[in-house]
Amino acid sequence: MRQTARLAAAILLIAAGSRPAWSAVPDPALPAAIAPMVVASMETRPLPLPDPVRAMIEAAIASGERKDVETVIALAKATNPRSLTDIDAILAAWKAKGQGQPEPDPIRQMLAAAMASKKDGDVEAVGALAKRTNPDRVADIDALLTDYRSRRAAEKKAAAEAARAKLAASKFWENWKGEGQIGASHSSGNTDSAGLSLGVALNRKGINWSHRLRAQADYQRTNGRTTVEKFLTEYEPQARIGDHAFAYGLGRWERDRTAGYYARWNVSGGLGYKVIAKKDLTLNLKAGPAWRQIDLVYGNTESELTGLAALDLGWKLSPTLSLSQVASTIIGERTTTTSSLTALNAKLTGALSARVSYSAELDTNPPAGVENLDTLTRFTLVYGF
Repeated sequence: MRQTARLAAAILLIAAGSRPAWSAVPDPALPAAIAPMVVASMETRPLPLPDPVRAMIEAAIASGERKDVETVIALAKATNPRSLTDIDAILAAWKAKGQGQPEPDPIRQMLAAAMASKKDGDVEAVGALAKRTNPDRVADIDALLTDYRSRRAAEKKAAAEAARAKLAASKFWENWKGEGQIGASHSSGNTDSAGLSLGVALNRKGINWSHRLRAQADYQRTNGRTTVEKFLTEYEPQARIGDHAFAYGLGRWERDRTAGYYARWNVSGGLGYKVIAKKDLTLNLKAGPAWRQIDLVYGNTESELTGLAALDLGWKLSPTLSLSQVASTIIGERTTTTSSLTALNAKLTGALSARVSYSAELDTNPPAGVENLDTLTRFTLVYGF
């Protein structure tokens, strides 16, 4: 009976993968021919794969890394030789599931990530880098880039058509954009002065028409006397004639008592041309006949037929810095007036910017007692909307 119990214990320990310490010592009571047969039988009998090992293999498969799976499978076979049947079954199921699925392609994955951002510059940069580092894959990479360019062109065309249809259906008072600006100054002591500058500019771009509206007011008193009193409003519609040519109309009203007039009216119409029309640089020129009327401070009214020539320059120096220049010359029989406005705009945050501008106006025949050159420098905060 005692020999039977010890034999059962030995069989259980051997099945568990370990050998009892006393198994190396021959038992006189155990026949020498029976022990090797029992041990050999137990060592060749298949065993179920232990759950921890199975879980380790399944975790490697879930990671999706082929090298990890192969390493874990090899380790499991080496440490569990009596569970090869279960291990081979798991391996066969994994291979069958992954059959027909190609190995991950790092180049395609890299390009796919760039294309998902829809930033064309990034995609082209990644494509150029991929071709330099993988000269044997140039044809494949070019095919991917060509397909992307085609899809992006179709997307942009569809978006442009949708925007055009929306713009065509909009009312005149819709789709206006603009900015407002404000600046102030104050000094005391030898000179007691206070000044205020306000301005607003609106524009609307349609399919064939665009509209611009601008108003500006500057007022300053120094030592109890008004030294600056400038008011201006103007409206300019433009009609598109071709890709670069346009027709324009212009109406402008000004008041500047320190310059000798209560009101000055200018009305003009003519043709213009977009010399440069880039995203970061624009230059428009225009010219045409004009009519001017001046209501002078001392009571007289003068009017005459004139000619207008003007330019409008916009230059985006950086994502946060831009320069603009607007200049015009009105040539008449009695006097010629040239005005210029130069502005440097620096984006602060969001829609808020800081602006420094310099305006100058030269009149060849000003009213008596008035200087022919008048300048004004403004420092203002600008809010876009």
